[in-house]
Amino acid sequence: MTRPTLARTPRPLRGASPAHVRTSSVPSLWCASLRVGQVCGLVTFALLAASAVQAQDVAWKIDKAHSKVGFVARHLAFAKVSGKFGAFDAKITANAKTGKLSSVEATVQAASVDTDNDKRDQHLRKDDFFAADKHPTLKLKTKSIKWNGNRFTALTALTIRGVTRDVTFTGELLGARKVDFGRGSHMRAAYEATAKINRKEFGLKFNGLAEGISIVGDEVEIDLQIEASH
Repeated sequence: MTRPTLARTPRPLRGASPAHVRTSSVPSLWCASLRVGQVCGLVTFALLAASAVQAQDVAWKIDKAHSKVGFVARHLAFAKVSGKFGAFDAKITANAKTGKLSSVEATVQAASVDTDNDKRDQHLRKDDFFAADKHPTLKLKTKSIKWNGNRFTALTALTIRGVTRDVTFTGELLGARKVDFGRGSHMRAAYEATAKINRKEFGLKFNGLAEGISIVGDEVEIDLQIEASH
């Protein structure tokens, strides 16, 4: 009795390329599709990441009409005298949507100091204090900003009378929203920040006394109120 002959799948020859082997094309197509999908996915991810970076880091313009660079000093060790600088500018970089700051670089004109008293302001511009003729510009530049919710801590390099020292500001993002005002839709954000310095460490050396009491205290509180838009 003759046994039926079973068909055998031919074995690939040594050195033969896959094209010479009869196999299903489905696995090859699957692998090709997978590779294309991976490449497309990587490209899409890269584009999205680039867009996110651009969205997070944009220039904001300071609104000087709604901003203030102020300070408070002690008179006779207990009373408070406040002042401000009328001429200032700043370069601000912040998140396009949230308004969270990433960097600030500001300049202030020393001669624009204003305490609502002409005689006192003239004295502040002289060598006892800001020496505005020799050192016309105060500067501030952030070195780092750390956020905790809407509050932040900013390490800055503050320059007064040509003396630069590290000063830490604590502040808050007061709000950010999209507005129009009839000039087209844009974002606005507001911030406040404060720091304390010893004026004598920056060369503001006035040391007048009245009945043994310092006329002007050494500690000065800096108060920044900033509004910006993009």
